[in-house]
Amino acid sequence: MQHAPSRRSLPAISWHRGGSETEPSASRAAFVAALLAGAEIIEIDVRSMADGVLVCVHDEYLEGLGHLASIRFGELSPEQQAEIYTLKAFVADLVVHDPEAKTSVHFDLKEFGHELEAVDELLNHDRPLFVTTLIDESVVVLRRERPDVLTYLTIGASTFGKSKLQALRQRSQEFFPFRRIRASGANGIAIHYALARPWTLRWCAKRRLSVVVWTVDRSSDLSAWLKRDIAVLTTNRPLRALELRQALASAP
Repeated sequence: MQHAPSRRSLPAISWHRGGSETEPSASRAAFVAALLAGAEIIEIDVRSMADGVLVCVHDEYLEGLGHLASIRFGELSPEQQAEIYTLKAFVADLVVHDPEAKTSVHFDLKEFGHELEAVDELLNHDRPLFVTTLIDESVVVLRRERPDVLTYLTIGASTFGKSKLQALRQRSQEFFPFRRIRASGANGIAIHYALARPWTLRWCAKRRLSVVVWTVDRSSDLSAWLKRDIAVLTTNRPLRALELRQALASAP
């Protein structure tokens, strides 16, 4: 069975980090609220701590603790552990709040090396999912080892800490990502909206590669992207996106 968002006349909505309209972004409360609201897709980040515990955390550095990769979850105090949302806790929330598995999970893998373990955590519970990642090698591993899981190459890496020349070279390559897409064998791309040029969208459409666009929040931008031929639109304002999509669907 293929675990993927279904293509439809209007894009599916991915609740970026659970959305931020009713609860703090990326908090457990946000993810639970999204499940209770019947979210089509929930986007969640995955990283590994030093002892291999997978956690749903966006940044590699946690305030007051340090870098996740150098911290052993098992050595933290119960209070500190309670502050970190583990992947197992997320899966447990899925079972409780979405027992019929109606919500797909949008896994954004941040690091190389634990792709299969992370994906299998959901597959073992028969949860629908797809994966996005900036790491070409991760795409290759998943396409080879878990071919039924749609895996998208993310286009739009941060240029923080890079020289102007390095940043310009990176952005130039991202405007023309075709070689990377072909080499990785990705099922499609997850591209930042500012980099999603018409020629890239046409190239993907011609090859029947799905496109996920991130992260769009302004109402005018949401309305524009909801009319485009893309599979998924990722936003911090999913309730607003749903409202706009409903209006488009109801229009004559």
